[in-house]
Order: sequence, then C-alpha cells, then structure tokens
Amino acid sequence: MLFRLDYAISVENVKAAQERFATMDEKRDGLTGIGTWHAAGNRGFMVCAANAAVALGKFANQCSDLCDIAIVPLMTDEEVGQVRAG
Repeated sequence: MLFRLDYAISVENVKAAQERFATMDEKRDGLTGIGTWHAAGNRGFMVCAANAAVALGKFANQCSDLCDIAIVPLMTDEEVGQVRAG
C-alpha cells in the first residue's frame, strides 16, 4: 500500500535534523521509499510503500524527536473506483 508521510521541522530543530538526515542512516525495514519532496519552510513529504503499519511507525519514530509527521494512506485511481463501486 502507498502512503504519504508529511513532515514539518520546527525552527529550533532544523540544524539537528539536517545533521541527522545528512547521514541517511534511517532504517527502512519493510518500507520502500518512492520519492521525497521538500518545500521552503522546513516542510515536505515522502511517498513510500509498506505492507504493514508497524514499518511506518518504526520509520517515523526515528525522527519524531525532531519533526512532526503525519502519515496518510494513498489510493490509486483503480482503488478509488473499487470504493465507489461498493
């Protein structure tokens, strides 16, 4: 299943977050990153695939001390069509 992880880094945590993320050492067990997009203002999002919510929770927990993260499940056009079909 696809998910979007929205992140927002508070101003006081920007330097620490940049240092941590520069190593790219976060564990992605059970999670496949598709792409990450960053916006001005210390915000952005990552699209990823995962088969279990636990994988998303473990990934997000690695940086929850530095940024706020919201996890949003995504559906393809085909999946939305299935929802509408009942």
